[in-house]
Order: sequence, then structure tokens, then C-alpha cells
Amino acid sequence: MNKEITFSKTAIIFSARESIWKVLLSEQLYQTAWSAKLNTTWEPGAKIRFSGIWENVEYSDKGEVMINQAYSFLKYSYWSSFWEVADTPEEYCFISYKINPLHDGSCEFTIAQDGFRDEKHYSDTVELLVKTMDIIKYESGKHDLTSRCENAFSKLISFVDSAQQDLYNKPVANGWSVGQVVEHVIMSSSGLKQFLSEAISSSDPYDSKVPDIRTMMLNTTQKLKTPNVLIPPFNIYNSQQHTQQLSAISKEINDCIRTLDFRNKIETFPMPPFGYMSIFEWLTFTVFHISRHTLQLERLL
Repeated sequence: MNKEITFSKTAIIFSARESIWKVLLSEQLYQTAWSAKLNTTWEPGAKIRFSGIWENVEYSDKGEVMINQAYSFLKYSYWSSFWEVADTPEEYCFISYKINPLHDGSCEFTIAQDGFRDEKHYSDTVELLVKTMDIIKYESGKHDLTSRCENAFSKLISFVDSAQQDLYNKPVANGWSVGQVVEHVIMSSSGLKQFLSEAISSSDPYDSKVPDIRTMMLNTTQKLKTPNVLIPPFNIYNSQQHTQQLSAISKEINDCIRTLDFRNKIETFPMPPFGYMSIFEWLTFTVFHISRHTLQLERLL
């Protein structure tokens, strides 16, 4: 094993570190990326076993957990039966994952390997590590968005349930009543799965607009122009009915996150100022839009 040959790749993942860590330690990750059955406790000093069939060849790889700093850094040694070399300490390489939280709820994620047998081993392994990073990024985004969606709806439904009926529809000077805000959320978020079903396959980056979407939605000091079709009329709204509608929308959005391909893109409707967006970007917009109006309700109630 040539320890002088190394590889490292870093990417921004729009997920909290808890979501990334959960994916990183999951059996599903290694089954999907490496076609491997994982067996380990991930405790420092614990043995690791990866077994399966790769390109019609049965294999059994092994290693040992060297460092496990929860939500931050994981490193383990690794030896593969594919290498057809002695199982000795000098024939092990080292694989590591580093998670560096950023200020906006995203993370800088690095995957690295120290030690390769030869150029072919390097080329094949780098391809596999890049694939692994892509899967971690995708699945972390799915897990994180699910968590954010559940939190956003939980807060919003809690506000609606606790609101007194006279305050729920109380007029607000130069603004919307609580009932109108909730009605706007319902109008904006309903029928999302049918709309997203129009998405088509795309090779464009599926998350490039996420930072701008988050920034705009969470900047509550900036008033955004609402399209006329989404302006809620002043009315006497029923909070219990709204709760039922929100619960149904929550289930629909979570179903979208769980089942739809984030990489597909809607090219029938551009969202100002972002233009055409991927399913992941649309779902991010929707969830953060709900969070934005939940913050607005905190000031009204």
C-alpha cells in the first residue's frame, strides 16, 4: 500500500450535520453505494465488515474504526479482498469523513482516502468515493428537508390550534389577519405533487438555487410581492378546517420528499427570481416559505 497517494474531495451539503451523520452511519448508504452489507457498531476500536457481490465477484472487506467524533469526524482503516494481498497492517488504507457546519444550516463535507495500491486502484476507488459523496449529499438533503417540513408544520398547526377565533380573523392594518396568512400558505402549498409530476430529467445541478431560496425566505425584513392569485381574501376562516387542510398538505409534501427524484426539473413554470427549478429547489422553497409565514404568525399572536 502506497500511503503517499491520497485523495480528498469537499462539497457543500444543504443539510444539518445531524442529517449527514445519520446517513453516513446507515447500512443503506453502503448497500446503495458499495453493494455491501455493513456490520459494525461504529464505536472506536470496533471491527468493520463489508460483504457482498461486486461485478459478479463475491467479496469480504474489513477494517477498524479509528476515530468517531459524533456529527463531526469519522475515520477507519480498510482492507479489501479484491486486492489479493496479505491481511497485514501495512496493506490497509484509511478512509475518513469530515463534517464542518456552516452558519446557514448547511455543512462542508469532505471525503478522503490515504493510501492506494496503484493507479488503477486509485482511479476505480476515486470513482466510487465520488459516487458515495453524491449519495450522501442526496440522502442527507432528503432527510433534512423531511425534518424541516415536520418542524414547520408542527409549529404552524400549533399556532392555529392555540389561536382564539376572534383573534384568528382580526383585521390587521396594512397586512393580513392570522387566518389570511394561513389561507395563503394553504393556497401556495396545495396540489404540489400533481405540479411536481410535470418535472423532467435534467443534468443541471439540482441544488444551486438553494442558498438564495433560503436567504430570501428567511429574510423577514424584506417584504415580498405576492402574486394576485395567491392573495387570500379577507374572510372569516375556520381554524379547525385550516388545521385539517394543513395536516393533509404536510403529508403530501412529505410524500413528495420521500418518493420524487430531487434532480428532475420543472420547465413549465419559472419561479421569479429563480427561474426554472428542480424538485429539490421547489420543495425547499415550499418548506422555507411555510417557515417564513410561521415566523410572521409569531409576531401576530
